[in-house]
Amino acid sequence: MMPRISVVLPTRDRAALLADCLMSLTRQTIPADAFEVLVVDNGSTDDTLHVVRNFSSCLALRCVAAPEPGLHIGRHAGMREARTDLLVFGDDDIVADPGWLASIDAAFRDAAVVLVGGNNHPLFEVPPPAWLLRWWERPVSGGRALGQLSILDLGEGEFDIDPRMVWGCNFSVRRAVLEQVGGFHPDGVPHDRLRYRGDGETAVSEAIHRRGLRARFHSGASVKHRVSATRMTVSYFEKRSHAQGVSDSYSDLRRHGGRCPLRVRLLRRLGAHAAALKAMIGAGEDDGGRALRQVRWRCLSGYLAGYAYHQREVARDLALRDWVLKENYLE
Repeated sequence: MMPRISVVLPTRDRAALLADCLMSLTRQTIPADAFEVLVVDNGSTDDTLHVVRNFSSCLALRCVAAPEPGLHIGRHAGMREARTDLLVFGDDDIVADPGWLASIDAAFRDAAVVLVGGNNHPLFEVPPPAWLLRWWERPVSGGRALGQLSILDLGEGEFDIDPRMVWGCNFSVRRAVLEQVGGFHPDGVPHDRLRYRGDGETAVSEAIHRRGLRARFHSGASVKHRVSATRMTVSYFEKRSHAQGVSDSYSDLRRHGGRCPLRVRLLRRLGAHAAALKAMIGAGEDDGGRALRQVRWRCLSGYLAGYAYHQREVARDLALRDWVLKENYLE
């Protein structure tokens, strides 16, 4: 039987997490021959290949080598090797709900739907600090969302959704649409290549939004996203916000042909200030609220520093500017 769905899992040196992810795929309610799994090895030096071999007898599983670092490189390598038109991109640190793939398959039965997502519930490794819980509990888009950890909870049911609320750790898209929009933009690069970071799957979501195409939320298409202790620190949130500043600078430069007008830069900064300050004001006066204000301030500072860093790097390096303006990254 030809599979209907291809699951693409880029990974790099996280063999233990990958094993848990693959184990969750063995428990799917959809027939085993209805999907294939492509583990894309993005330059691992650990036991990744051993893990893949261990699961190859119970999953239609292949390993694809993509040694050059970069999440977009891994995603595109998996797309090229996939045998189906329904591409399910996941992170190697997710644990898929049993109905994940069956629900994705059901949502795509409507030919007008081009993008499908679900909840990304947190799987906290240790009890979160009070400030993090306060931030996670803030209402967003009728539910809860915390982009720094890629966790999302929009409740139960099936409904159309803003494509920009479908995030990369649980991102299912039709191959034809992904190819039409030029694939994913750079993302998930090593720290020493931060200047080459882009806006990842956001570019795909934005293109789908601009074209008025349908994205669908299905609560059955949900995963648990691991949150390690090291990601529940103020320093991690500050670093993640710095990277987001780089991504937003990249997006603005592409939007304006490589030269970002001063008014755009000012609006970006004011927008970041407004959102952060509003959150700080509403944080409350207890210990959790005061701590959250401090964290949000450090995140804002990190964001602005990342944005300014990328603007400076592009201004002084024409080759980097050409990379930012590249038409697509599928080649």
